[in-house]
Amino acid sequence: MASSQTHLPPPSPSPLQANSFRSASKLQTTGNPQENSEIRAVHPLAGRKQQSDEPAKFFLIEEIRKYVRIKPNRLGKQNFMGANGTFTSIGHACFAMKKDIEEYMDYDVGEICKDDWKLAQKLMVHGCDPLPRRRCFARAPQLYSKPFPINESMWKLPDNRNVRWSQYRCKNFICLASNTTRKGFFKCADCFNLSDHESPRWIKQVISDPEMNLTADFLIPEVLNIKPGEIRIGLDFSVGTGTFAARMREFNVTIVSATINLGAPFNEMIALRGLVPLYLTINQRLPFFDNTLDLLHTTRFLDGWIDFVLLDFILYDWDRVLRPGGLLWIDSFFCLKEDLDDYLEAFKMLRYRRHKWIVVPKLDKDDREVFFSAVLEKPPRPFR
Repeated sequence: MASSQTHLPPPSPSPLQANSFRSASKLQTTGNPQENSEIRAVHPLAGRKQQSDEPAKFFLIEEIRKYVRIKPNRLGKQNFMGANGTFTSIGHACFAMKKDIEEYMDYDVGEICKDDWKLAQKLMVHGCDPLPRRRCFARAPQLYSKPFPINESMWKLPDNRNVRWSQYRCKNFICLASNTTRKGFFKCADCFNLSDHESPRWIKQVISDPEMNLTADFLIPEVLNIKPGEIRIGLDFSVGTGTFAARMREFNVTIVSATINLGAPFNEMIALRGLVPLYLTINQRLPFFDNTLDLLHTTRFLDGWIDFVLLDFILYDWDRVLRPGGLLWIDSFFCLKEDLDDYLEAFKMLRYRRHKWIVVPKLDKDDREVFFSAVLEKPPRPFR
C-alpha cells in the first residue's frame, strides 16, 4: 500500500457535503497558492506535457491512485478522439466517501473480487457514480446453469442457481414471489409474482378509484396508438423486474430497463428473462445521445420524495434523449396533495403536448396522497 504524499484533513462523512469537484479540490491543495492555481488552470485536453495527478494524492490505496492518474498516449500525440491521454472518471462524492471507496478498491490484482456489490451500490447511490473500474474478476454464482430459452424465460421464474443470494434476505425466487414473505423492495413487493401480479400489468385495466371509475394506469395499446408505428426503442426508468419491457416486446418495441438492486436481484431477474438491464442510479446522466429514443417510461421511482431541483435536472436530461415527437410516459407518480401543484409545474415546464393527463386519489394513505399519470409528446424545437 502506497503512503500518502500529502497531509490532508479528513473529508466530511456526508456525501451531500461533496456537491462539487470544487469541494474535492479544496481537500487536495498542497498549501502552495501558486501551485494550486496552476493545478486548477490545467484543462484536461490541453497539450501540456506536465499535468497534475493531484486527485491521486488524495487516496491511500494504490489501485485507485493508479486509476485516477492521467494516462498519456504512448506515442506522445493526440489519439483519434482528439485527446492527449485518457482521463478516467469517478463521481465527485467519491472524495467525501474516502473510506468506502478505498475499501472498494483494496483488492489483489488478477484475483477474485470481494463479494462487495452492496458496498458498490451504496457508493453509487450516494453520488460516487461512476465507480472506478477494477482489475479483479467479478464473483459469479458457483453453479450457474444455462438460462431458459427465450420462449420460456419471459414469464417463468429463473433458476435460483443463477443469482448470488448472499446479500439478500430472500435466498430464492420463490421467496421473493411469495405474498407472505415480503422480503424484497417494499415499493415492488409483488414484482416477482409473474403470474398473478405482473402478467396483467399494462394489458388489463386496474381501477384505482372504483367509486369514480378512475385509474392512473394506461394500457400499452392505447399509448402506442398515439404514434402508430413510430415507437420502436425506449427506456424504462423504474424499479421492477422488466415486465414493461416484456410486454412492449410483444408489440415489437425494444425497451432497456434501468434499475438498481434494492433488496432483490432486479438486474439479474431482468437479464434472466431475456431482457436488457441497465444498472443505473438516478444520480447519473443517461448514457444515450441527444434525440435518440422514441419513448421514456417511469413508474415507482420518481415520487414525492424527490427534490424539486433534482427533478428539474432529471426531466431536462430525459428531454435531451427523447427525439422530437417522442413520448414521455409518467406512470402513477404519487405525492402528497399539498405538493401536487409544485410537481405538476415541473412537468408543465417541458411544454410537451398532452395526450393523457390524470390525477386520481391514492386510496391507501388516508386520502392524503394522489396519483398522477401522463403521456406527453416532445415538441419539435427549431435551431437557433
